[in-house]
Amino acid sequence: MKALISSEIANEFELKTGIKVIPLPSYYKLDTPVSSHADMLFCILDNTIFCYEDYVKCNHIFDILKDLDYNVCFVSAACKKEYPYDVSLNALVMGKTIFCNKKYVAKEILEYADAHGYMVQNVKQGYSACSTLVLDENDAITSDASVFNAMRKIGKNVLLIDNSNIELKGYNCGFIGGATGVCGNKIYIFGELNKLVDYKKIKSLISSLNFNVVQISLGGVFDFGGIKLI
Repeated sequence: MKALISSEIANEFELKTGIKVIPLPSYYKLDTPVSSHADMLFCILDNTIFCYEDYVKCNHIFDILKDLDYNVCFVSAACKKEYPYDVSLNALVMGKTIFCNKKYVAKEILEYADAHGYMVQNVKQGYSACSTLVLDENDAITSDASVFNAMRKIGKNVLLIDNSNIELKGYNCGFIGGATGVCGNKIYIFGELNKLVDYKKIKSLISSLNFNVVQISLGGVFDFGGIKLI
């Protein structure tokens, strides 16, 4: 197992977890603060990974993905710094359900979903993957009301939280999905869990589901674009 993760936190994550990392360099077409964020650069469905062709090829990531036997699908949407041209890959995957803004997500993702039995739930939030921590196929934590309502509508157990003190350079705040990642029964967080506004509610939920928290760093919680395990 390897982790696609921002080069900003890659070394620290590998040392703390023992998981081999694939550090993600910046992509010049994205806004600088999020230009190396995994949740902006990749979407993974089954054994297919969706990405921008020029990004993965110029950084040799394409060869790594092929060596790991992934089917690599290049999306045709043009990537730009401004919203909504930066969210083509920002689809939240929860089991066989995808939450995304269907108007802006890459058509290749929607086509794959339709052909492989995924249910697509449309939400207003273009940054659906950034805004939400998926714990398992039935449980999640989100800071976005549209994702929260869409999940509740189909019977998911979801906690709505305040993300106002999650830090992201250049922005007013970051997202819970970008500040965390899950592997097995472990939740990795870029900072200290007790620094979050809704720490008690979050702690209660993850404890009830028997998750263990691994704090990658000390101090405030930062959004580094989450983790994509491959």
